[in-house]
Amino acid sequence: MTVKWIMQKLLKLDKSWALGALAIMLAALLWSLDGVFIRPKFYVLPAELVVFLEHALGFLVLGPFIFLSWPRIRLLKTKEWLAIGWVAFFGGALGTIMITKAFFAAVGGEVTFATVVLLQKLQPVFALVMARLVLGERLRRSFYAWALLAVGAAYFLAFGKTGLKLAEINLGHSAAFYAIVAAFAFGSSTVFGKRIVNHLDFKATAALRFGVTSFLVLAYSLATGSIFSITSVGRIYWQYLALIVFTSGALAMFIYYYGLKRVTASAATILELFWPFSAVALDYFINHNVLSPVQLAAAGALLLAFLKIVVAEKAPKFEFSSKVSGGIGRGRRLGFPTINLDNDKIDINYGIYLVESEINGKIYKGLLHFGQKETFAEPASLELYLKETVLGIGDEIIKIKEIKKIREVKKFASAEELKEQMKVDLRELG
Repeated sequence: MTVKWIMQKLLKLDKSWALGALAIMLAALLWSLDGVFIRPKFYVLPAELVVFLEHALGFLVLGPFIFLSWPRIRLLKTKEWLAIGWVAFFGGALGTIMITKAFFAAVGGEVTFATVVLLQKLQPVFALVMARLVLGERLRRSFYAWALLAVGAAYFLAFGKTGLKLAEINLGHSAAFYAIVAAFAFGSSTVFGKRIVNHLDFKATAALRFGVTSFLVLAYSLATGSIFSITSVGRIYWQYLALIVFTSGALAMFIYYYGLKRVTASAATILELFWPFSAVALDYFINHNVLSPVQLAAAGALLLAFLKIVVAEKAPKFEFSSKVSGGIGRGRRLGFPTINLDNDKIDINYGIYLVESEINGKIYKGLLHFGQKETFAEPASLELYLKETVLGIGDEIIKIKEIKKIREVKKFASAEELKEQMKVDLRELG
């Protein structure tokens, strides 16, 4: 791989994909600050109390985005609310409590850090499997090859100095269980988080995660009585909590969901491995701990994998089949009759797309609208506009293949403004 190759690829880069990938890596950098330098300072406090306080303070910062996005939020379907509940419970509450407990056990000397790190790094495996099963993500074989390299390099980076001594791994300790649960919780939350940002803006997604998680962990803290340890939280801990909010907490998740909206869940979980890379880099620059030759080689391999995923990979074009469903004739009244499709099983980003559609064996070029109606007065719809008239469409199954995304779904002040935008969109059909 040469500089010339990199420059050629950069010129052809999918800008949205690249920005999303870089955002994921920046969030991972902020998380490394937390794990290495901030969170260990709280090990004398109950883990659930720490998790509650960081989420409650984060929600105070992000909460206004819920009000700004309320017209969209109130129209979310049951599937999306279940995804929000999953992310809040597993990623926000359970996962954070479990990994905090695991690291506290390691800091307290009950178990080795190797036990926690080894098992927690199963996270990408859970995420890749669930992205395939839940979201139907199917990336090129080259992506999975680079993903495998990245996961392997992350292990060597973590254990390249001391070596992975299997005798130090205590699978029978509760910390091992905590680490495995955290790996599943975070991995699955990446997948269901992708489902949410497909249908909601990233700012509101981050706010909802912090809000719902705050209530869940508050209930747990009340049940365990750990909430009453808040009197032990001194000034220095409040300062650390404020630091978490504006680094690894609310800010990192805000940036992360910006990135997740633009890349696949599969790519996101691999790019999150920038966490161990940045952790050892910060350890070198701040604590002057020199990397071993094995770690340096692993760091190089990890960077190569990241570069290949950012530069050589791109978001796959969607393909799906959907059954024709009844509509209310709104498009026809506007002068742009559309075919309404069933959208219950569709997990793609909201937007207006240029597509190819196959109807009764014939290919038609058209525009696909997926999302809430432009007035935000009705739930999301999936509608296909064809330039050619197709007679006799009943309850057929129509195959849809994306050519490119044209724009996001926007809110219009009037039907006339909507019609003018539709005329602009139709230019894409030639």
